[in-house]
Amino acid sequence: MEMQREDIPYIEKDLEAEANIAQHIAYYRIAGSSEIENFRSPDAYVFIFFERNSGWHAIDFVKYEEKDLQVHISFPGQIHSWSSGARARGHKLIISKYFVDKYLFEVDFLKLQLNEHAVLDITREHFDELESDLKRIAAELSNKNIKWDIVSLRAGLIIRLIDYLIKDKVLLEAQLGPVKPVIQQFNQLLDEHFHTEKKVSFYADKLAITPNYLNILCKDVYSETAKQLINKWVVLEAKRLLCGSPLSVKEISYTLEFSSVAAFSDYVKEHTGYSPKQWRENSLVLADA
Repeated sequence: MEMQREDIPYIEKDLEAEANIAQHIAYYRIAGSSEIENFRSPDAYVFIFFERNSGWHAIDFVKYEEKDLQVHISFPGQIHSWSSGARARGHKLIISKYFVDKYLFEVDFLKLQLNEHAVLDITREHFDELESDLKRIAAELSNKNIKWDIVSLRAGLIIRLIDYLIKDKVLLEAQLGPVKPVIQQFNQLLDEHFHTEKKVSFYADKLAITPNYLNILCKDVYSETAKQLINKWVVLEAKRLLCGSPLSVKEISYTLEFSSVAAFSDYVKEHTGYSPKQWRENSLVLADA
């Protein structure tokens, strides 16, 4: 017999607790309707495994339809809004960035600086396989003396299975060829310096190549120039800070090292069509535009 909805904790409960997880791994059962606007992810990776679901989930201002048999993947610092229906059922696994960096550094999709596979459709067979390990993690975490090595091993198995599923999806859809080492280095440099360095020449010099060759490589892999990718990173971080932090527009402009608030405002409007104030006040509406 199906449990009554009031007997199951809602998905939105304990968001504050989730941001301060102990031992770097946490599990929550999720069920029922919920909604939230502009929730900034903690310094952790969050994996939601939906057996049943309906509604929508916006991840960094890109809206996805919520459906049955999905995995939703959140990277640290991303901005989330969602509206989930009453039929939602599933599991949430939270793994700290520290744990990922130390123990899961070889997992390919976690090396990406941008979350390119935020929502993954899976089969019933794969869901059952994932759920089996999730239930074992939940059972172990309910023990008085938790065997953290067992929990860590099971969490690692789950993440590695997701990695295989993503690789299968990429091969099936033939979306990307092999990513060249120079592009991987470019992404790493972007992650380190995009707040302060916005010129292609800076990254080309670091990579010991010409700006033109860096543009050719970026176009080959991403169908965008290096400058377009730099702008994408800066704009995304600007929107994250506008919608998911208490910083003023002036403070954000200084954080991203613009020469003035006016320069920052002009930049955001040039690349999004809207001012920082409009993003802060109407982020969900503008994300749909």
